[in-house]
Amino acid sequence: MLVRLIVQDYEQWKPVFDELADLRLKQGSLGGQIFRKTDNPKELLVLFQWDNPDQARGYLQLPEVQQAMQRAGVTAPPEVTFLQEPVFFSM
Repeated sequence: MLVRLIVQDYEQWKPVFDELADLRLKQGSLGGQIFRKTDNPKELLVLFQWDNPDQARGYLQLPEVQQAMQRAGVTAPPEVTFLQEPVFFSM
């Protein structure tokens, strides 16, 4: 699952995101990566890996997650894309 977020301030957002680690684990998250755009550090791409896409969808709908996004300074609704397993290539 790829989530695009716009935040007021990364330093405000990150600790709130970290608070949800146990909740993500309980919902089947296997971890992920956070990317910040170099030309706009308030724009984030969070690439999550989940056991089950339905669990990922459910996580995003949890009241705790919705409240945390507000507390963390997310300024617009997240854009969510569900992706298939990656295909790796080399040069």
